[in-house]
Amino acid sequence: MDKGLAEKLTDVFKPQVPLWACELTSKHVILAGVDRSRNGIKATVASNLAAGLLSTSHSETNIRDSASVRSAVKEILSQAGFAGSEIVLVLPDDASRIAFLTAENPSKDPEEQRTFIRWKLKKAIPFDVDSAQIAYRILGPQSGRGGVDILVALSPRAVVEEYENLFDSLDIHAGMVVPSTLATLNLFRAPAGDSLFLKIASDC
Repeated sequence: MDKGLAEKLTDVFKPQVPLWACELTSKHVILAGVDRSRNGIKATVASNLAAGLLSTSHSETNIRDSASVRSAVKEILSQAGFAGSEIVLVLPDDASRIAFLTAENPSKDPEEQRTFIRWKLKKAIPFDVDSAQIAYRILGPQSGRGGVDILVALSPRAVVEEYENLFDSLDIHAGMVVPSTLATLNLFRAPAGDSLFLKIASDC
């Protein structure tokens, strides 16, 4: 990964509203919030999830026990002093797929861009791309080559809705949904030369 591309990636996922973020894994619920200036950490709390309550997958039901997971999330929100109606929802990586595409001359029409992305990824993604929820960003021209780079994140819509519905039941709107690896890019600082970004976690 060259520095220019790394800087574009971290710029895409710089913190935005909402001020709070919650990550759910098969083993933990993790919550963090910043103050309104975005210069200070307001709270960070992590809590264990009992085995079997949540299974991270793009092909199966993730939240196996909605009542227990909801209770765990509600408790951690209370511990952190969460106040608000929106949150960043960080999905397990196993529930998503991230891809880089190259387009020689991409359309400027967003609908045509999405059609192109679905067509390119149809054979590479192990779930139905046509019904998947897709987010993408055109990163700009490739260095010294033709075409532009496109970063794509996609998840089955049914899986995303599981997590959104969980927070809806707590009167909290998922104002942003992002896979764990892309959320982690906020911690990455690109060095001067080429670099490899690698995220390792046992349950994310």
